Amino acid sequence: MSTLITIDLDAVEANYLYCSDRLQPATCAAVVKADAYGLGVRKIAPALWHAGCRQFYAATHQEGVTLRALLPDAEIYIFEGVTERSKSVFCEHNLVPDLIAPAHSELWAAHARALGRALPAVIHIDTGMTRLGFGESELNELLARSDDLKWLDIRYVMTHYACADDPDERKTRAQLARFNQLRGMLPPAPASIGNSAGGLLGGEFPGDMARLGIALFGGNPYQDKMPAIKPALRVQSRILQVREVTEGTTVGYGATYSAAKNMRIATVGTGYADGYPWSLGNRGVASIDGYRVPVVGRVSMDMIMLDVTGVPDELLQVNSMVDLIGPDVSLEEVAELAGTINYEILTRLSQRARRKYLGGPKN
Repeated sequence: MSTLITIDLDAVEANYLYCSDRLQPATCAAVVKADAYGLGVRKIAPALWHAGCRQFYAATHQEGVTLRALLPDAEIYIFEGVTERSKSVFCEHNLVPDLIAPAHSELWAAHARALGRALPAVIHIDTGMTRLGFGESELNELLARSDDLKWLDIRYVMTHYACADDPDERKTRAQLARFNQLRGMLPPAPASIGNSAGGLLGGEFPGDMARLGIALFGGNPYQDKMPAIKPALRVQSRILQVREVTEGTTVGYGATYSAAKNMRIATVGTGYADGYPWSLGNRGVASIDGYRVPVVGRVSMDMIMLDVTGVPDELLQVNSMVDLIGPDVSLEEVAELAGTINYEILTRLSQRARRKYLGGPKN
């Protein structure tokens, strides 16, 4: 394996403490869906627990089962809602579903009646994301089934911001106002509102429990500023070969790059199968001990080529390491060059790469 992914668990813990402090008096739930955004939930979740996090979110009940095995005493919430097949899993593993439509609330209330006890739930209200959640008409449908509400132990009423990363907060403020209006239709319950971008705005934006993901893992949730969070990810690759090429030599599939002069090309052992975006062909940049070098030619499945002309010979030995994401090439720069977002770069990280974890809990 030529690709090395290093995750700094101490940085993740520090980011949680920073965010938790910024959010007070709201609590900070950690969103660890998609294998903790690609960083490895089996390491990330215990590190966050070690830092003091007690509330966690996953996308699916299967992720929740994995998380429960790691954190027996955590509060675990599930975004996807509940189905006939999953309802018993929720109870067996003490998972709390987000109820996202009348069919979910009816099913969960019926299951509670069958068990003879109220079951915990979160009511998800849609305020402008148009993705999941009860709108006003669906809330009226829920209220019309008043007996169902008696069987729901509503832990939180939640919504999700669509544009909290935008420096223009008007959309976010409008969503918050809409949320406060709609949640007034339900019995009183704490609010869960902010994601990383919304939560770190502070004030009323987080609600009583914010749900933070990207900020905990060192990614910037904003378009126009960078909060004081620590990078947690480094992606490196091994030099496989260095060769001299003459002017006019083409590089890579499709011959999309042609050397404008005599130059030196290094091939490194990372490609799109490792999660390095294909779109970075002729656009990406890497770093060799502080020397920033461009990607030339297309990204292959297992390799990329770099223009290392001008890099000292001693740094270009076979098996020397190159930074693809690291101190000199940020996660956000890679995402921007690839025409995507930092979330996608993280969740694309391949399981075939070698992983190394720094710091974190000692046992």
